[in-house]
Amino acid sequence: MISRDEALSIARQWASAGRPGPAPEVELYEFDLGYVTWRVLPGAPATDGPPAPPPSTGFPRAVIDRETGEVSQWRSLSAPLVAEEYARHRAADGRFPPEARHVLEKAGWFPGRDVTASVDHWMVRFANELVGLECPPVARAAMVEFGGLQLPQFGRSGRLGGGFTSYIHPTLGGVVTEAARAFAEEYDNPVYPLGNNEDGPSELVVDAHGRVFMLHWADDFFVGPDIDSAIAKLIRGGDLTEASDLDWG
Repeated sequence: MISRDEALSIARQWASAGRPGPAPEVELYEFDLGYVTWRVLPGAPATDGPPAPPPSTGFPRAVIDRETGEVSQWRSLSAPLVAEEYARHRAADGRFPPEARHVLEKAGWFPGRDVTASVDHWMVRFANELVGLECPPVARAAMVEFGGLQLPQFGRSGRLGGGFTSYIHPTLGGVVTEAARAFAEEYDNPVYPLGNNEDGPSELVVDAHGRVFMLHWADDFFVGPDIDSAIAKLIRGGDLTEASDLDWG
């Protein structure tokens, strides 16, 4: 466990990195998972509480993990908000394979991401196309968290972008529902549009159980048993099981 004195020493090393001269002053904000730290600007007035975000850009905040002492850099937010973001980040550890999480974060995802307003606007805009399709809670939650992301895929060579990119609703384009309706009728399993994929192109849909399917012109495929597994599969690539091979009982 990292003590406050040890955190101060680590914070000073972080603040001095790449800077000539004496180590700048730092402040610490302690929370249950560690310490938020930031440089004290010369001439900055003293404050009784966490200061407001400085006008600078980039990552002028850092978090020192209480257990490991690992330092990570964070956006220019107030210390309590940085602590909240760090807690969400830690809670998501292990949720996705490292390579999938890297792609997600590069695409703009972060723990706690919420694009509710965009999803609501999309659902109203395409209400006529979506009529008769019930949006299960799992579908809405997936779009609220991942909506608008473009997720490149690792190709067979292992190169990112060498496969087929997936686009999660709401997307810039429209929505196609004929395949979703046909799938629901064939398998007696209602599904809701989740996005689309460049392969085909094809449609991505999700059912009330959170199972994700790819509706391709060649066949209907099973992507994953839940949203997280399906997201990871879409990023990592690989062969898919035909939906007709599933045990629908």
